[in-house]
Amino acid sequence: MIVEKPATQIKISQGRNNANRTISAALGAAMEMRVRTIQTLLFIAALLISQIASAAEGVPFPDLDTEGYCTALVSKMLVKTEQQIERDKCLLEERALRARLEPFWYLVKRTESDRLKKNYLTEVRFQTYLTVNSFVASALGMACLDGRVFCSPDEPPATTALSAFRSDYYCYLGSTDAKSDKFRNCSTAEKKRKEQLAKY
Repeated sequence: MIVEKPATQIKISQGRNNANRTISAALGAAMEMRVRTIQTLLFIAALLISQIASAAEGVPFPDLDTEGYCTALVSKMLVKTEQQIERDKCLLEERALRARLEPFWYLVKRTESDRLKKNYLTEVRFQTYLTVNSFVASALGMACLDGRVFCSPDEPPATTALSAFRSDYYCYLGSTDAKSDKFRNCSTAEKKRKEQLAKY
């Protein structure tokens, strides 16, 4: 004997099935979103870890033989007590310079660090932080101009305004037509550079 379900029961059953499907779809979408979020967070974490690792491996601050440098610097002095005083003074200055430079070393690019090691740090006479100073100063200056670090220059006195370079002549060498876009773009860029540099 077959008993047919009333239409209302069929509708309720279909409604439940539809609700179950909607809930399942919503749960599935939520789970998928959660998995994607976790994957994104794991990716970001891995990226940060790799950046920290590469920074740690990257460009270590030079550990120079300043003792060798200072000893060589005063080696020709005849009076031993004066020699020792000057050597100690040299080492003190080197330690102070190192402390001043190290916080800004991260701005020095790997290519510049490699050039420093290859061309300078192979000889005792260059084992001074004065050698490193020019590389750090250059990197810090560029970072200031690029806006990567905050630098607050004092207003320059009126007497020491930036000298006018021959920007027009420099731009003319690139394009002999003074009305061309290339010449105008060059002149605009030079004017902007001059305004940036004049603050420093």
